[in-house]
Amino acid sequence: MKKTHRLRSDSAGPVWGLILGLFLTFVGIGLWIYAKSINPGSRLDESLAMATIVIGAFLTVYAGRELRHRNG
Repeated sequence: MKKTHRLRSDSAGPVWGLILGLFLTFVGIGLWIYAKSINPGSRLDESLAMATIVIGAFLTVYAGRELRHRNG
């Protein structure tokens, strides 16, 4: 039997999703601060920042729910 068949890592996907979601949320917050302070006239940066925050928050909540569901 291969070594990969013995290893069980069912929660690796949701953990990486949680990490990616938090990263995207923080990147979105950074973009939003940049858009408000450095370049106040650009609406594209604000909408990009809000989209990044929303996607990151959704991914974080979904991955957290999956982790909690699998451990439950």
